[in-house]
Amino acid sequence: MIDKFEEIKIVESDVERLIILRKRLGKSQYQFSKDIGVSSSYLGQIENYKYPFTLNLRQKINKYLRQERAVDERDLFSSFK
Repeated sequence: MIDKFEEIKIVESDVERLIILRKRLGKSQYQFSKDIGVSSSYLGQIENYKYPFTLNLRQKINKYLRQERAVDERDLFSSFK
């Protein structure tokens, strides 16, 4: 399981933060995409910087994390301007 989320906050890119989070959860792209309700190809495209990291994706990830009680209610991803 995840030890310290503080390290994730140091990363400036939401995409890098997503990759670190997924790996710390021990999930493949396929597993994590199914958990958050997106296709694995979409998640792969985001991780490869081919699609933008959207507010909707951020909300899906945070909803999943809250449901799994992996983190507290703090938002892990940077706020969108």
